[in-house]
Amino acid sequence: MQDPIYSKIERQPRPTLFAASGFVLLAAVGLWISTLLELLLPDASMAIVNALYYLPFMLLPVGLYMLRRPGLGSAMRLNALPVMPTLSAALLGLLSVYVASMLSAVWGAALDALGLHGLGGAPVPQNEAELMTSILTLAAMPAICEELLFRGFVLSAWESRGTWFAMGVTAVLFALLHGNLYGIPAYLLVGAVAGYLAFALDSLYAAMVYHTVYNASCLVLPYLAAGQGEADVAIDAATVFSLSLQTMMIIAMMAMLMATLRLRARREGIEPIPRIRRPLEGRDKAMLLAAVLVMAASMLILLVVSTQGGVA
Repeated sequence: MQDPIYSKIERQPRPTLFAASGFVLLAAVGLWISTLLELLLPDASMAIVNALYYLPFMLLPVGLYMLRRPGLGSAMRLNALPVMPTLSAALLGLLSVYVASMLSAVWGAALDALGLHGLGGAPVPQNEAELMTSILTLAAMPAICEELLFRGFVLSAWESRGTWFAMGVTAVLFALLHGNLYGIPAYLLVGAVAGYLAFALDSLYAAMVYHTVYNASCLVLPYLAAGQGEADVAIDAATVFSLSLQTMMIIAMMAMLMATLRLRARREGIEPIPRIRRPLEGRDKAMLLAAVLVMAASMLILLVVSTQGGVA
């Protein structure tokens, strides 16, 4: 007799691995196109450039696929999110900003020692109007579209091979898509926590809330810091120890909160799909390889530019 959990997996409509890898490839190609668009239209606002990337290359393909294959909402976890879990996801987003910044600082120092240079982050908003526009176009829109693609579409496709395995694959693909070697630790952290929240709270909206709060915090905090002026901080052994202790405390807080959400999921009967080892079909493997190669090429190009000092 077939195990009930495997029967459920077979019955539940899911995106195919071919489509999931194809949409990641499309997003990677779209990133090249949007970068070219920025070069051709230097006066275009980031809001327009982002809309021309996220809407046609992420939101539209997933939306059309869902229309052609009804019933994917359950596998993609398009379920309502209660208030308290929403607040938990938002809190994790805030905490993740600090942890990601510490991880990126250590990782960046290691890359600097190898002679590499960062490519810079998003521009700091100069006033409240720019800040609100940035939150909508650089925080909310990317978060919603990326979560729909990765923690919704791609995760549900790979979950037929196990929930934890799917979270790992999705986090790696998510990190690779951004093409920023300096940002790898932050992207892996955000991808992993977002995947966990989508699973533990059985709602893709939890991942969207988490990701939006994380992105918004990355804009708001530099804006507030710029308004107060930059203060020089002496980096000595005591400072390093203090920062390390704070980081470990925040990581412990995140772990406790995520463990609490896991207990809640178990009470509600939400369990991960166990690891299922299946070989990839030829066309699935080819499409995945194509997506990874395009994303790796983007990262390599940025790495060469940073090594040569082409970006300040």
